[in-house]
Amino acid sequence: MLSLLSTRLRTSLAAGLTALLLLGGGAWWLRGHLYDAQLEAAEADARTQSHAISNGFKLGRQVVDDWQLPYVVLGSDGQVVFTGGTLTTQHLAGSLPTAVPHLAPDNWQSVQRITIGSAGAAAANRYSGRTFTAMGSWSPLLRKEEEDGQTKPLVGPFTVYVLATPFAAEASLRTIDPVLQVGVPLAALLVALTAWAATSRALRPVDAIRAELAEIGEHRLDRRVPVPRSDDEIARMARTTNATLDRLERSAVQQQRFVADASHELRSPIAALRTNLEVSLAHPERTDWPAATHEALTSVERLQQLTEDLLFLARGSDPSAAGQFTAVDLSAVLRELADQYRPVLGARLALRVDAPEEVPVRGSRIRLHRLVRNLLDNAQRHAAAEVVLSTRRTAYGAVLEVRDDGPGVPAQDRERIFEPFTRLDEARSRDAGGSGLGLAIAADIATRHGGTLRAAHAPRGARFVLELPSA
Repeated sequence: MLSLLSTRLRTSLAAGLTALLLLGGGAWWLRGHLYDAQLEAAEADARTQSHAISNGFKLGRQVVDDWQLPYVVLGSDGQVVFTGGTLTTQHLAGSLPTAVPHLAPDNWQSVQRITIGSAGAAAANRYSGRTFTAMGSWSPLLRKEEEDGQTKPLVGPFTVYVLATPFAAEASLRTIDPVLQVGVPLAALLVALTAWAATSRALRPVDAIRAELAEIGEHRLDRRVPVPRSDDEIARMARTTNATLDRLERSAVQQQRFVADASHELRSPIAALRTNLEVSLAHPERTDWPAATHEALTSVERLQQLTEDLLFLARGSDPSAAGQFTAVDLSAVLRELADQYRPVLGARLALRVDAPEEVPVRGSRIRLHRLVRNLLDNAQRHAAAEVVLSTRRTAYGAVLEVRDDGPGVPAQDRERIFEPFTRLDEARSRDAGGSGLGLAIAADIATRHGGTLRAAHAPRGARFVLELPSA
């Protein structure tokens, strides 16, 4: 149910309920502490008053009914001798405290619980029907001399009980209870409203980010969400969102350029094929059908190669391919490809292989063959007299190099040449220069194998370096 509520409402409710529990618990503790403190003070006053009254009996003083707390004085027979305050004998009927024997010590003290009975409506007061703590003290036998020289008989002993009444404590509670009953809910409500305001202010940047993201569409990827000035989680989320939008924009631009380049590359063989067929059909009697068929087959082969290359690049990384990797010897791959290319190159180019030892890596043999083949195709198109293939082990894996003695790659183009459909010599024919996908496919294969492919500096010609982790 709470999950249906908004974040700020849940936060405000949680803050308000927490404040209500804490403030309510604090108010309850304060109330009990105040009551106990007042009751302890009343018991201390009752103990002091009982000593004062019993000392008065020891000195033969007349008991004066001006004490603050109610009390009762019992004779040696347990009967009430005096009562003080609004306490009457009628209220004590049936609940008299205990009198002290004659031989009690002079410092005798006692704490009793006395229940005041109800003696009818006429005698009912605030003591009626309640139980109080009574502090007791004792006065020994006393012989009192008359003023005319006559001696009175011994009187006493007397037992004095003073009631420690909780009336002051109850009055204090009656004073603070209305304040607590109103103040605690109001304070909890204030905390909830403060949490609502603080959460609303904290979520304001999130709402601005949401509104901006709602405006960003497929054709408006150049827009970015606002980044708050505070360096907190929301600011980091905004920066991450903008970084994601940057990648999406670059991906969209690359996709658009890829589609445009692919369309442009496919248009040439399709146009050549269509022109050849239209001319052949328009003039069948003058058409060299074997030659026309050969030209059409060449265009179809180019279309097939382009389609396969585009499909390879568009397929992306295959999550299951890593599980199909096996140990592959790069030296063996170079020697196999050299044996295939030497008859094709003939006397025009010299192909040299420098792979004296086994160089194992983990990967797909078919894809590594294609990677090196693409590099060889690129090298033999630009080489003047020689192409060199080499591989070696390193402390971190394996390195494979393909070098040629051609014009080389300018430093400013060493990263751009790995983009699809990139040709440094736009003037040469597409058939002679290739489709512009070979190096892009090679770089993609290297990335899928956890390695890198780069165009490195060379004193002469081009030098491509492939680095792969060892098996």
